[in-house]
Amino acid sequence: MTIPSCSIAIIGGAISGCTVAAELVRAGHNVTVFERSQGRLEERGVGLTMRIPTLEELKKRDLIDYDFPYVPVWSRSYARPWLEKPSNDWPWDVYWKEPVAIHAAHWGVLYRNLRKRVPDAVYKQGVEIINLVQSNDSTVEVIAADGFRESYDLVISADGYDSIGRRELFPDADRQLTNYFSWRGMIEEVDVPRPEIFEEDIVFFGYEGGHGFLYFVPSLEYGDGNKKRRLNWAFQEAITDKKIPGVPPDKNGNVQARTAPGAATPEQISYCRKYAREVFPSYFADIVDLTEQPFTQPIRDIGVPGYVSGRICLMGDAAIYARPHVGAGANKALEDALDFSDAFSEYNDINTALRAWEERRNPLGQDLLELGRSLGKHIVTDTPDWYTLNQSNMTDWWDKVVENHFWFWTEDVTNWHPTGGR
Repeated sequence: MTIPSCSIAIIGGAISGCTVAAELVRAGHNVTVFERSQGRLEERGVGLTMRIPTLEELKKRDLIDYDFPYVPVWSRSYARPWLEKPSNDWPWDVYWKEPVAIHAAHWGVLYRNLRKRVPDAVYKQGVEIINLVQSNDSTVEVIAADGFRESYDLVISADGYDSIGRRELFPDADRQLTNYFSWRGMIEEVDVPRPEIFEEDIVFFGYEGGHGFLYFVPSLEYGDGNKKRRLNWAFQEAITDKKIPGVPPDKNGNVQARTAPGAATPEQISYCRKYAREVFPSYFADIVDLTEQPFTQPIRDIGVPGYVSGRICLMGDAAIYARPHVGAGANKALEDALDFSDAFSEYNDINTALRAWEERRNPLGQDLLELGRSLGKHIVTDTPDWYTLNQSNMTDWWDKVVENHFWFWTEDVTNWHPTGGR
């Protein structure tokens, strides 16, 4: 069974938009992608983590190159500054470690791979869609800021956090802002002291008011080649009772503003480096010092009751947008798109396919949303005393944080870790 060729507008031409566009074009549908941003999108992203089975499925479907670069990560560590420096000269005290099964990738490399599978003729860049109008005849009119208007059999809204589709379907969506944000950055592997520390490991650091992490990702230019990777880092900071350059609170004390990569002021950079030296081991602070242009990212999430209404559906971050603590945003977007393509090949009716897809994806999105909120509470806003934790009681504490939520970092260990986690 398959759905007869139909006209489909995809709003948003990033990860999920390109994935589903490539799949639907191959299936014979008349697809148009509208991407509001201009310029090279691949230069805007940093590090991300991916499920190994998702990456393998993308290769199988020829959505990414067979030699797509990634950095395998088989463990994660929690560390803290030494209370008393030991003789082994390790830069921090590792007090908890567990097996994980993920691959670290670069957003820009992933986007570039997906984008080249979408024909240029269907990818309309620099076109902002400002309105969607559903009609009784099962069509949706797409209206652009430049006056363009066209009706389609289906509209896929894959346009991220500030989604026009979500505003149309769920204007009162469950949106949660927070009083904290992330500092982020990357440096070249050749500048990393003792790079062997991060081989197959992602290192976390908890402190009062948040946590930070470091891990290797491929570089945009050189992939995962030896000494050509980048060290990706991030950490949170709450703005309550503070004056942080370029990060003003809104009227409710939450963070709205962001600083794009390359746009940080000297005052912001100086502040970021000073704060990192206050809360992290000196090694981490040195990494931040080596970062020419750190940037900021507000932490927020948004939930919706469903993914579909009529002939408009939401995909990726335009649907449920979880906090980045889970490290699953790009992977969710990919799996939303792959599952959508599968539903379109399983049924011969658009409405039936949409219902089946929503029934599969919505519960997973809701679970991810709740996990992100739990992590935000326990590792940022209501942190434990990290110096009281060890391998045993940290494991017990973490199990309560995650509860019964699915978290692919650890759930995939049995099937994908080289040792099965043993």
